[in-house]
Amino acid sequence: IRIEADATVQPNGLLRLTDQKPNTIGTTFYRKAVRLLESHRNASVRSFSTCIVFAINPTSSKEGGYGFTFTLSPIPDMIFQFRTVSITNENPRNHVFAVDFDMVQGFEDGYHRMGNHVGVNFNSLQSDFEGPVLFYKREQKEELLLQTGEPVKADILYDGNTKLLNITVYLAEMTPSPVRPMISRPVPKLSRIIEEEMYVGFTAATGNGERSSAHYIMGWSFSSGGEHPVAAKLNLSDLPHPPTNTSEKSAYSSKEIGLIVAISAVTLIFIALLVYFFIYKKRGETLEDWEVNHPHRMRYKELHSATGGFSEERIIGSGGFGTVFRGSLSSSLSDRIAVKKITEGSEQGKREFVAEIEGQGRLSHKCWES
Repeated sequence: IRIEADATVQPNGLLRLTDQKPNTIGTTFYRKAVRLLESHRNASVRSFSTCIVFAINPTSSKEGGYGFTFTLSPIPDMIFQFRTVSITNENPRNHVFAVDFDMVQGFEDGYHRMGNHVGVNFNSLQSDFEGPVLFYKREQKEELLLQTGEPVKADILYDGNTKLLNITVYLAEMTPSPVRPMISRPVPKLSRIIEEEMYVGFTAATGNGERSSAHYIMGWSFSSGGEHPVAAKLNLSDLPHPPTNTSEKSAYSSKEIGLIVAISAVTLIFIALLVYFFIYKKRGETLEDWEVNHPHRMRYKELHSATGGFSEERIIGSGGFGTVFRGSLSSSLSDRIAVKKITEGSEQGKREFVAEIEGQGRLSHKCWES
């Protein structure tokens, strides 16, 4: 293979197109041109098939980053193409076809919006058509994020007879592979792009610091010519693996972290207010109307303890509406009390009890405490 700029082959055989440094470019092409037209006289594009296993490690797993392309080019020096503006103007002399695996949209308008997608480009950095990255599993659509650092497999097949382009992208560990492609489109204009011999390879760019990504090609196979060329299958266990995706430690973007902090603060304030009002309510219990200007309230558990659990041994008298018990709030003789407990279920007894307490509450004597 022929590598340019920041691309490099690591000792374990892993092809790194770019690292995570901002504003870098890397390209890799097969060292020999591949015949993709049937003949000089016959301008029909030959069928071809390629299988790619790749991984993308961004600086931030949520922000994503610029992606990479599988490219057919008349020259292997794509650095020259990157540094000219002609490729952005759909110049017919470019003769560049690319399948774009990207996490950013809006390159042309300068907005650089998030967009986990696969696009197909003809002589331009702007895709003719694109689609969100997904695969079909038992006829159910499942979204696939390109920038997780996990191995992803892409199958690209072009049928020269039908001019149909099929692109399937899925997790490399998935078996069997999906039967239904995510993109299936006729591309008749490909015949105006492809020259008799083309170089086959990859291009990648990192963008600015907030969206830079490292791009790794773990394995690649390509086949062309014949009725139905099939690229060699790639076994994940036989391929070199990229470094661990450290961006997983930062699972949220700065905006999401700010939102989480704000929601957490509001939640804590709300809980604090609930606790405050709960304690305030416990301290300032609501009094009955007849209690407002009269006796103070004692808790039932205090009276229960003072009377030995309303023990029969503490009974000092009883009447039609209740029973009086002897009690003590402490060991001091001055804290001895009498507690009247009304008979359960006696409405008349309650009224009599309230009237009795109200009357006693108006009394003022050093030996009387209500």
